[in-house]
Amino acid sequence: MPRQSRRIACVIGALIGVLAARPAHAQGFPRATLFRVAIETAARRGDPQEWAVALAEHYDMVIAKALDDEVIGLQKAAPYLQAIKARYPAKVVLDHFLFTGRNPASTQPAVFPGHWLLLNGTTLAADLSRADTVLQVTDSSVLREGEAVQIMALNAAGKPDYEKVEQVRVVSVASGRATVERGAFGSTPLEFKARETRVAAHAWVTWSNEVWKYNFCLDGPRDGEGRRLIEALAGTLTGYLGPGGILAGLDGYQFDVAQFYPSSQDQGTRRVDCDNDGRADGGLINGVNSFGLGAVTFTRTLRGLVGNEILLVSEATGPRSDRDIAYANGIENESFPDLHEWDLFSAAYQRYQYWLQAARQPRLSYLQLKESTEAFTRCPDRDRGTNWKYRLALAAALMGNGYFAYIPFNPEDEPDCFFTDPVTRYIYGELDEFKAGRAEQWNYLGLPSGEPRRLDASSASPGLISNGDFEQDVRGATLALVGASQATLARDASQAGKGAASLHVAITRLDPDPADNKVRVEFPSFAVQKGRPYTLRLRVRADPKYGAVDPAFAEVPRRVAVLFRAGTSRVTQDVTADRTWREYSLTFVAPDNDAAATVAFVLGVEAGDVWLDDLRLSQGSGDVFVRRFEKGVVLLNASTQPVRFDLAALFPGLTLRRISGTQDPAVNSGALAGSAVTVPERDALILVPAD
Repeated sequence: MPRQSRRIACVIGALIGVLAARPAHAQGFPRATLFRVAIETAARRGDPQEWAVALAEHYDMVIAKALDDEVIGLQKAAPYLQAIKARYPAKVVLDHFLFTGRNPASTQPAVFPGHWLLLNGTTLAADLSRADTVLQVTDSSVLREGEAVQIMALNAAGKPDYEKVEQVRVVSVASGRATVERGAFGSTPLEFKARETRVAAHAWVTWSNEVWKYNFCLDGPRDGEGRRLIEALAGTLTGYLGPGGILAGLDGYQFDVAQFYPSSQDQGTRRVDCDNDGRADGGLINGVNSFGLGAVTFTRTLRGLVGNEILLVSEATGPRSDRDIAYANGIENESFPDLHEWDLFSAAYQRYQYWLQAARQPRLSYLQLKESTEAFTRCPDRDRGTNWKYRLALAAALMGNGYFAYIPFNPEDEPDCFFTDPVTRYIYGELDEFKAGRAEQWNYLGLPSGEPRRLDASSASPGLISNGDFEQDVRGATLALVGASQATLARDASQAGKGAASLHVAITRLDPDPADNKVRVEFPSFAVQKGRPYTLRLRVRADPKYGAVDPAFAEVPRRVAVLFRAGTSRVTQDVTADRTWREYSLTFVAPDNDAAATVAFVLGVEAGDVWLDDLRLSQGSGDVFVRRFEKGVVLLNASTQPVRFDLAALFPGLTLRRISGTQDPAVNSGALAGSAVTVPERDALILVPAD
């Protein structure tokens, strides 16, 4: 057994011995999450750990970055998280690990040069000495000023020799050459030979710092121990959690920016080179999403190493997010919905609900919102009337069993508006809705008394899609193909979400540059009015054939996107489809008046089978919900119009009042709610028993 494998085996054995008392879910809602900023600030300042422990007292989950993977210096947060876990063993405490890549200035985790994700490269056209700062290359079009580039010697077989690698920074690019900063990022200038050296840019992204992306591809290069990035990173993260590890005692990881697709650089002349053979492939090898399935394989590998008690929380922010549903316990949706996309509430909400239903047990998902609001801002005039944002996002979390985090700043906002708590001086906001306002009672709603109930305002409106049940034929549905895409459309009496048949779309070939609109299922046009909501209800099932690559991928779902067009505007929302029939509802707000608006399913990114059934499109919003708890009710109105909730009919015999709060006293006034209450557009309300 290789030395690394023996070490991992020892760590696994030790992990098993420390997992006897893992946390249980809090016995009540809301489940509040203390998210990142306060803990990380305390650690970087060197504030006493007792402050962080005290701050975490009432929260059910605590998440912070405790490694230097993205921001150098945050390893200091690890002892703070460990102190919180030691004081409150029942709390969920997770490291916030950047899944997509690592700050090149960090060493956590260590990364083998072949495990970075690179773009298609070029070769040296002239020898390069240690002192040279100009690279003569055969194709300078693949290089860009300011980017980090990896120079790799090639062996006799024309493959990279990862023992001879240098990192450089491009200063400028001209035809056939690039001026660079040699020996960058701690590397050493080396000599390289013409025609025996590859030069390739890193796939990267910049947030708070530059980040080089990891190569999760199934076909990615292997290190000297035969490991891809998949196995190497899984082994390292397992070690971090083990006894004596940096993160020993924590409950697991939340994987930030975990994606099923490699980057936005996956089309055109500069694309990801998944297998590092020098040729662009966009992460697709032989028509298979090698990157996405590799990301799933990473979670599967890590799950096999850490066992079932460690929590692995994935990402479901936006349509490119990860599909490791069989191995992850749940997800984060960042700045719900999908990074402040309030018009796309339906898609983000459906993705959250899908993971609550289908993730690995024990299931744990959370929504978070990073946003200044009227109650938490230093720019009160600008943010007046914005408290609805945290109320709506929290209410969405309460429509499932998820946790919720609120951070009173938007990283893309003006720093002068960032709210800081006057006592701790941290960017920190404690919502009245977390603790019943002045009552200071956390988890005050108790447990749910039932599932959320959708109050569908569109169900009584005339249908705008005829023949959406496909009981007799597929009349009205047409298939449009672009490029080399190949697919068929037919009625299928062997599969039905409702009734006796469904519409079957079999996608047998993708275009070399896959895109949503290259396989479209279109329906006849209809009239819409600007600003009005229109709701599409559907049943869907899919088999993207990932199980043909490996039976372990049989349960990997696919994305089914819906394109709503009105005038010159287009809006796309998506749902997640697997081999189980699932029912969804997507509400679109018409961006323009149009007598010939259209709706289409756009399916050109993934091959395989998609079945559609029970399609109903009508005017009105489907994003209005209520849910009863043991000690209160939650009213959620994500529509663009005020909604009157008939409390007497919804909750007969129950007398309700508003919570009594200080942050938005016009809403949380403590007053009796009466027999009915109106919730404004895009807002929510929590009511508690009056007695």
